[in-house]
Amino acid sequence: MTPDLLDELLDGSAPATRGPKDADLAAMIAQARVEVPRPRRRRIAIASGALAIVLVGGAGVAVATDGFTWGPWAQDPVGAVSFTMPNGFDCELRFAPYTGGSDAGFVSELNRELEDWYRSTDVVAAAGPLLPAMRDHVAALSTESDADPDADMSGLTPAERADEIEHRAWSAEWMAWEWVVSDLETQALRDAGYSIPNERLVGTERVSGIQCLDLDGQPYIPGAGS
Repeated sequence: MTPDLLDELLDGSAPATRGPKDADLAAMIAQARVEVPRPRRRRIAIASGALAIVLVGGAGVAVATDGFTWGPWAQDPVGAVSFTMPNGFDCELRFAPYTGGSDAGFVSELNRELEDWYRSTDVVAAAGPLLPAMRDHVAALSTESDADPDADMSGLTPAERADEIEHRAWSAEWMAWEWVVSDLETQALRDAGYSIPNERLVGTERVSGIQCLDLDGQPYIPGAGS
């Protein structure tokens, strides 16, 4: 995947056409690290956003926002999850409803089911037991993507290197939360009697996003200062 395409995925919030396999994700991570020029922080954030796919039958892409500028889709999300990362950042994930597709009635029904689930569920508590395994999974994908993950940081100053390591940890944690919550959504829909994946979701689109406050209470902006 070229850097230009990664930019398009993030800046345009263009949905992915399918959910990638683990091998595909590892290859994408490797390409992002090898091909992209500096500023590194912005590019790695883009790679993370392009990889954090919502997998329940439609197509989706996850994006990081610049500060507190939520896109129009996030003004009325189907669900939101507020949590604290291990680094102390306070973050919020928002998930848009499904749109498009050929069965508007089914899509609306599914969105209502998800809204009810978010209102009635302590998502953070449900995610807690699943996060350790997902973090390990994300780390394994990253390791698989590059035999020498530090090679592309060889030209950084000590301060830049520390900043880059922190940023990669943030991106990995975002991916872990994104995938765990998506898995919980899928299980909730199955528990409610829906077959997931579902052919009636073909052609639908969905976006999710994240915003975080750093330890100083300031918006964490991927790429700031790069």
